[in-house]
Amino acid sequence: MKALAILLLSLLSFSFALKDINDDINNALKQGNASEIVKSFADRVSIKVLSQEDLLSKSQAQALIEDFFSKHKVKSYQTSHTSIVNGDQQFITGSLDTMNGKFRISILVRGNVISQFRIETDNG
Repeated sequence: MKALAILLLSLLSFSFALKDINDDINNALKQGNASEIVKSFADRVSIKVLSQEDLLSKSQAQALIEDFFSKHKVKSYQTSHTSIVNGDQQFITGSLDTMNGKFRISILVRGNVISQFRIETDNG
């Protein structure tokens, strides 16, 4: 019984941690703030921004995202879907509306850090 209580408390605290990272990511995307987004990145992150795709360090990823935001001023961001996979992974998708068009955002969170981040043209 004690083990069950510990498991439930662990899962509950993990779900709050995921919510916190979601709130941080949502706010940073709404502001077009690359440095705030990168705070939640793993040390190396799989990243795709439009046609450029690579495995980058946090500083390299920040430079790439800052370049995107300098060319695409953010008007709004809205999360469209969030799902938890295997208990410790979360997949987030959303729509980023900028002065130069709409983009699809895809984020994979593993162990409460972002391991994959994608900005792609929204063709829909």
